[in-house]
Amino acid sequence: MLHKIADVGATALGGIAAPALRFMGKHHNRMTRFQALQDRAGFQVRTTHYYEPTYAEHDLPADTQKPRFLPGFDMNEGEQLALLRSFHFAEELRAFPDAKPREDEYGYDNRMYSYGDAEILYNMIRLKKPARIIEIGSGQSTLMARAAIAANRRDDEGYTCAHICIEPYEMPWLERTGVAVVRERVEDLDLAFFDALDANDILFIDSSHVIRPWGDVLREFHQIVPSVKSGVIVHVHDIFTPYDYPETWLRQDRRLWNEQYLMESFLCYNSQFKVICANHWLKQERFDKFVAACPMTAEHPDAKPGGFWFQRI
Repeated sequence: MLHKIADVGATALGGIAAPALRFMGKHHNRMTRFQALQDRAGFQVRTTHYYEPTYAEHDLPADTQKPRFLPGFDMNEGEQLALLRSFHFAEELRAFPDAKPREDEYGYDNRMYSYGDAEILYNMIRLKKPARIIEIGSGQSTLMARAAIAANRRDDEGYTCAHICIEPYEMPWLERTGVAVVRERVEDLDLAFFDALDANDILFIDSSHVIRPWGDVLREFHQIVPSVKSGVIVHVHDIFTPYDYPETWLRQDRRLWNEQYLMESFLCYNSQFKVICANHWLKQERFDKFVAACPMTAEHPDAKPGGFWFQRI
């Protein structure tokens, strides 16, 4: 009800203020005091223009959810399916509860890293047994990763995994999980920080999802990912390739996320990396094979996994 009232009020006020807002959005570069106010208050007035990343409803096609044609992008289907067949941890995945037992324990019923994505992460760690995992952005994925690491240790008392989380902003409970927490922005870390990643280690990226000048996404795809050693496995979250972002994100939320498009461009005609597990594509196009490895997704077929895995050759 509150949102409906706010919507009516904002529509009325916006109709009156539209000419002024349009003027401010168009000429913001000449209004230094207003720019400073926006920076302090945490908002921006921008126009919908082809020089801006903003867009309107009429800019979108009628069907945004069909697979896009991406010449030069190799989905590497055979190897993806072979990897799914190598996962044999379905019973362990069924043992996780839907509801979280505690804040620092994993449960599938969360909005951030749920059915499909969490299952593949668990499978990947159980199979590959990485010696090091570096997460850029942390949370529910961290809890599932901790569970997989613990399962590996039960199988092999000598197994160790250095689990490091780069998380400058959120999750104050991370320190209680036993991970090494780095409370710095990835943009501020030296590239040498990632030199310790070796074959079958995991670089897990779940950051801002937005290309901005000097931002985290550019740091990751222009410097960190191209520098990893042969055999390092890279995960990027909220990637739906070859599909676009979900319909509600595009039309209703009007998210200006664009990390997926940069990742696609990075991997096109790129012989140095190979796709190994495109969660959303597999769930949409190879459902039976996907849920054989991810049994909880079979019970929740409306889930929209968005983890995308590729590996340095």
